[in-house]
Amino acid sequence: MVLARAVAQVLHVVLVGESFAGTWITLFAVLWGIGMLFPATMSLGQTLGRATPGAASALLGGLQFALGALASPLVGLFGEDSSLPMALVMLGALALTAAALCALVRPWRGHGEIGAR
Repeated sequence: MVLARAVAQVLHVVLVGESFAGTWITLFAVLWGIGMLFPATMSLGQTLGRATPGAASALLGGLQFALGALASPLVGLFGEDSSLPMALVMLGALALTAAALCALVRPWRGHGEIGAR
């Protein structure tokens, strides 16, 4: 769902153009979805690292800051006159997140669940 909202944000900028209200509405929709997704992601990470919860928490927090530090300059490299670079970087990050979920957690095989074998 969040990925679809990010696609809608990119399409809005490309098809409709730049508008303050449109950018903020689509940005709000994407960030609301990320806000709903983030606690579940942290819980999944903590579940997978349940043997050492402090290390799992530190790894998740450190990765969050490191990836944010990498994504921020990318937006500036692609341009400062439009919200399109921001939308594209957000879409790319969400697509990579979905790919990582499918590759690493494999929810269809029960990986990442307590008691799964």
